[in-house]
Amino acid sequence: MSLPAKREYTDKQTKFLNSLMNNGGHVLEAIDEAGYKHSSKGWLISSLKDEIIDRTRIMLASSSVKAANRLVEGLDMDGDIRANHMEIRLKAANEILDRVGIGKKQDIAIQAEVIHGVVMLPAKKEMKDVTPNA
Repeated sequence: MSLPAKREYTDKQTKFLNSLMNNGGHVLEAIDEAGYKHSSKGWLISSLKDEIIDRTRIMLASSSVKAANRLVEGLDMDGDIRANHMEIRLKAANEILDRVGIGKKQDIAIQAEVIHGVVMLPAKKEMKDVTPNA
């Protein structure tokens, strides 16, 4: 099985993608810098969605080492004023690690009992022919 060919992007698309990643995700600024019209926003995002997601994953992956270090730092905090700021940093670190697949995993066990009900009734009693006398 061969890998799918890497998609080729136009110079404007590449400029948009690079600008978007470098400017912190400000879409309209990236659109302006690449030379697109603002009305192209929907089409542009839709057509480049997969590349934007891939680049975002790479960015998060590169931050995962820093996030892991923050978790270790949190273990060593003594409770001083910096500890309050550390709590926020630890939450951010956990979020990054969860998103790149390194964070805690949650297993959900589902137990189901399927019962096929068969009801056994007693045998029918033979009924006598009861015909009203006319």
